[in-house]
Amino acid sequence: MFLVKFNKQNRSFGLFNYSATGVLLFLLMFLGCTSGEKQSELDLPVETKECRPWTYWWWMGNAVDKQNLSRLLETYDKAGIGGVHIIPIYGVKGYEDKFIDYLSTEWLEMLEFTVAEAERLGMGVDMSTGTGWPFGGPMVSLEDADSKVTIDTFMLMSDVRLEKKLDKELLQALMAYSDEGEIVDLTGKVDKDSVPDWIPPGGNWKLYAVSQRFSGRDVKRAAPGGEGYAVNPYSKRALSNYLSVFDEAFAVYHGGKVRANYHDSFEYGGNWTDDLFDEFQSRRGYDLRKHLSALLGKGDDDMVARIKSDYRETISDLLLENFIVPWVNWVHEKGSITRNQAHGSPGNILDLYAAADIPETEIFGPSGFKIPGLRMDPDFDTEPPDLLMLKFSSSAAHVAGKKLVSSESCTWLGEHFKVSLSQVKPEIDQLLIAGVNHVFYHGMAYSPAGETWPGWLFYASTNFAPSNSFWRHFPEHNAYITRCQSVLQSGKPANDILLYFPVYDVWHNTEGMESRLQVHNISKWLYSTPFYNVAKTMWDRGFTFDYISDRLISNVKVAKNNLLTGDNEYRTVIVPDCNLMPVKTLENLMNLAKAGATIIVQGNLPRDVPGFGDLENRREQFRKMMAELKPVDSDFSGISQADFGKGHFLIGGNIEELLAVANVSREPVADAGISFIRRTHERGYYYFMANLGKQILDGWVTLGVKAKSAQLFDPRSSRRGIADLQEGEAGAAQVWLQLQPGESCILQTFSTKKINGPKWKYMHVSGEPYEIKGEWSVDFIEGHPELPPGVKTEHLTSWTVFGHSATKNFSGTAKYSITFDKPEQQADDWLLDLGRVCESASVKVNGQLIGVLWSFPFRIDIGDALRDGKNTLEIEVTNLSANRIADVDRRRVPWKKFYNINFVDIKYRPFDASGWKPMDSGLMGPVNLIPCN
Repeated sequence: MFLVKFNKQNRSFGLFNYSATGVLLFLLMFLGCTSGEKQSELDLPVETKECRPWTYWWWMGNAVDKQNLSRLLETYDKAGIGGVHIIPIYGVKGYEDKFIDYLSTEWLEMLEFTVAEAERLGMGVDMSTGTGWPFGGPMVSLEDADSKVTIDTFMLMSDVRLEKKLDKELLQALMAYSDEGEIVDLTGKVDKDSVPDWIPPGGNWKLYAVSQRFSGRDVKRAAPGGEGYAVNPYSKRALSNYLSVFDEAFAVYHGGKVRANYHDSFEYGGNWTDDLFDEFQSRRGYDLRKHLSALLGKGDDDMVARIKSDYRETISDLLLENFIVPWVNWVHEKGSITRNQAHGSPGNILDLYAAADIPETEIFGPSGFKIPGLRMDPDFDTEPPDLLMLKFSSSAAHVAGKKLVSSESCTWLGEHFKVSLSQVKPEIDQLLIAGVNHVFYHGMAYSPAGETWPGWLFYASTNFAPSNSFWRHFPEHNAYITRCQSVLQSGKPANDILLYFPVYDVWHNTEGMESRLQVHNISKWLYSTPFYNVAKTMWDRGFTFDYISDRLISNVKVAKNNLLTGDNEYRTVIVPDCNLMPVKTLENLMNLAKAGATIIVQGNLPRDVPGFGDLENRREQFRKMMAELKPVDSDFSGISQADFGKGHFLIGGNIEELLAVANVSREPVADAGISFIRRTHERGYYYFMANLGKQILDGWVTLGVKAKSAQLFDPRSSRRGIADLQEGEAGAAQVWLQLQPGESCILQTFSTKKINGPKWKYMHVSGEPYEIKGEWSVDFIEGHPELPPGVKTEHLTSWTVFGHSATKNFSGTAKYSITFDKPEQQADDWLLDLGRVCESASVKVNGQLIGVLWSFPFRIDIGDALRDGKNTLEIEVTNLSANRIADVDRRRVPWKKFYNINFVDIKYRPFDASGWKPMDSGLMGPVNLIPCN
């Protein structure tokens, strides 16, 4: 139940607590972090380098040197970056003499130095197992290269020989099919002249020539020494040959270990490997060569879909067992761990994520949150990120017992030079709520000192490097993520439900060959499924869940009627309405029920088994097992129940009613319109909550857990205090929350203990806002290409219209100063509301630094700093780099000098900012004081 009170005299402005007191509290709170000791149970968990955000770090042309490596790592460390992920890529024109070949002795020396410097600074280093992406390079032979299948069809009549020459080296199979159903294998009959030595004995025949050809996929964005074919991701031999080159190169490496090796999202072009027919027969139990017409999509739709499903399952198996798992094992032998982006793969991405030590997702483009004032790039026209897609990676981690879930964060969030920290924060919040707890920025390019601005840049935004003007306030953003991730890396996930992902329903279709489960175009494979609909319904209603695959279900155990997997505990498994389920999965579910688990079936029980091999025997097993379930009407309308062993199956259409019968409660937090994630700690729960909508939250919010006391943290400022708490229905805790759109908080509950400490400072509006008016002095204090002259004005507007030409091109910081009288109105406290800010600001009152505002809402508590009578307000505002780059391009400064793709805009056209209109910059206001009690 969500209770909220709104009236004109009782409006909340939430967590704008960047006070000097808050900063001092934060310093005290984290004083013991470096010693590895937590001060008390009321402190946030201990900060580690993994708690801090990390970044992709592109080495352009590997043209790196020790002096700049050390300088950049120190710069990153001071800004709050916890680690770097080295990705060697193409180089910069004019620096060819500084290029270093990948895996050369000199390159290994640079890696060794980087790892040592990072260790000195308390940072970490990851690296891709290759350059650019995907895996590949000059060590990959054509035999081991990424490959596609082609199937050529020839029509022959009786006694007519095929005269066309076939490429024997590429040929995988040559099969002849008669109209009467006879099948002849002609693979061994292709003679020295590359034509089949065979004449059709009678009737009409189709010949299918199956060939394996190079897919055409080379390493994308490869670095010098890393150019070459992409490796075949289905071939264990190809991977072994590829990794042997690293074994040889690193035999002379004596430096520190990188923390993790990385495999990027699936961007191979192939769908075949040279032993696929044998692998298929071994795994699926029949010869695919005898069903080539169905593989080509010809014949009965169900038959075609079954053959293609078997093919898709086979390459999913090969990708996992011949590639990802052996790569993980190889990395472990080297003393490191792995990060893997499974999305895009033609396989069950839950299994592929779970195989890595750190599953990694990604977000590409803006999510389109309805936060008032939040800007979204109008040129972005692809599908926005979807939280339920992001949960595939975190679900795999939770179910498999992995502590960390990483993310490639904010790729193409907006056009180059136009992304603000206020746009980044809600995207990061959504990642954290989806279960990510190890953020990687995308990203920063190594750029040497002295390089003309903007320096070396990667072709795809967002640029998080020091060349970005938002770097001035970037440490505040990084501190925010660090505080959040210190909580979200502690304890355990607290999700109640395992939601079965019916991948065979996805694979069972007649279209195309492989089925790629991409993160960018999920409307093609996810949105229309009952699985997604159930997940969306549960998410909207506040149920907590993780996804689980057929393979991962086999690892689930039952204890005290709960489900155990990955050291986490769940209340039930939900099977969404699905057509197909393997016998083994049904058997596993029945065994769980037999041991005491509750299995929920939303919709109908599965109707059939997938695939074609041994179909009738499997169907018979399936029917017999289904017959053991004897559903009868329950005491609840629309729900039937099949008792089985110590547990039971519940079957019905309404997922919320089914969960109620299973005694699985939801989190009423969702009713408040805010997004959340919940984790356990030793004495209760942590909640991370974010208001990603347009409504203000100010009221009692019912939790799904009981609590004797609770504490609130503002992760932007580190302010904390004991929350107002009361007991609601059935003993559930209710906490008073105040969250403005764009705002977030951390709630820590204590199940049985009454904690003591300072109370949380709630802010209730007690009167009308007081606008600060008068003459503002605007002084440009830092920036480029030149500092414009100062201005005095009584009207706050973009500094680009101040009348001096230099203001149109300026990127940097301007100080706004004004003297004003404290309002006569009585109030216990005062909030300062800056109105519209382009783009981030620091605030001083009477010479005292109050705090930094870099995200919505741009409001701050200044009550302690106000004096009776005259007061001085100073606001230093930093804009984006857009206006400066537009000037650079108008003057045709030759900074776009990169090989390969060079530098493109958000629509992948050659980048040119010369025609950009000036972006609004500075303090736009209105600036108001808001009285509060």
